[in-house]
Order: sequence, then C-alpha cells, then structure tokens
Amino acid sequence: MSIIFWSLWRRLYGEGCFKKYLSRTLQTIIAIIVLSLQLTINNSWQQTLIALGVAIWIIIQYWSRAVGEIIDAGLNPTQGRKEYDRWFRPICNWIAKLLHICKYQGAYDWIYSSMRNFIGLFPAMIIYPAWQWWILVFCMYPIYLSCFKFFKAFPNSWENKLMQNLTLNEPKNLAELIHGGIFGLVVGTL
Repeated sequence: MSIIFWSLWRRLYGEGCFKKYLSRTLQTIIAIIVLSLQLTINNSWQQTLIALGVAIWIIIQYWSRAVGEIIDAGLNPTQGRKEYDRWFRPICNWIAKLLHICKYQGAYDWIYSSMRNFIGLFPAMIIYPAWQWWILVFCMYPIYLSCFKFFKAFPNSWENKLMQNLTLNEPKNLAELIHGGIFGLVVGTL
C-alpha cells in the first residue's frame, strides 16, 4: 500500500495540471500526515511529535526542494552554474575537482542530487537508523537517467496514447512515479 500511495502522490505532486483539483498545500499536508503515521513507532505523544517533525522535514527538504534542470541527468549540454546555485555547489565543485569530473553534467548531477537528498533525509537517518535511507540518497539520479534513456531508446513513448492518458509520456513523469514507489518501499520496510 505504501508503494502505491507514494507513487501516485509523487506523480500528483509533480504534475502541474493536477493542482486545479488538489492544491499543492493540501497535497503537502496529506503527505505529512501519511508519512508521520508511517514513522510513528508507538502511540505516545512524544513519538508522534517526533514523527511529525521528521515528516515535515522530509516533505519540505526531500520532496519540495527544487532540482531544476539537474533532473535531466546531465543530458542538457547548456546547463551552467546558475542551475546549481545552492549552498552545496562549492562542495560539489571541490569533489568534481578531486575526482577530475566535468562540472554541471553527468556524475556532477549525481553528486549534487545525492547531497540534496542527504539533507532531506538526515534527521530520519539519525532518529530512525536504517540502511534503506541510503537507497533514497542515491536513487534519484539513476532513476531520471534511466527514464531519459528509455524515452531516447523508444521515441514512440512520447506519443503513446496510454502513456499520455496516464501522464507518463515524458521521462520526468515516469521517473516521478518510480521515485515515489521506491520511497514508499523504503518507508514501508522500516
């Protein structure tokens, strides 16, 4: 059930046309409530309050933090510094220099998205220690990259009527569904 909810919620959260049916604020509140219920270990008010705090942090920092063009998994050759203008860009630049990788594409995007995800999951990793959180830290880039490559390998996917009706006819849309499902799997197994 967790996988289905988070897959559908993430797809809904990412799609602009759904906002006319369910506002982003309401979507966020629903996600916070569901996640806090999933993270509540016992019914004490202290545990419920901790789970609520962690859920708010995850929804705001993991799901709501912008990634901009980074989600194209390094396939946009025109990306530049402005798309990565966040506080951890200097750390990414240092890592890129150390590893001799190109800035603002490919492996740099994976490092960037992993750092972004780590920030969003850090409190949960401390309060609810489990190795599964690391899946979520590192999974975003490979998911988006795979979806972009899938659509490149099967260009008819863009026009496929079924995929259009399901709003999965873009790499980003399919990646959102998969990413949400993996989130649901991880949270459901804690």
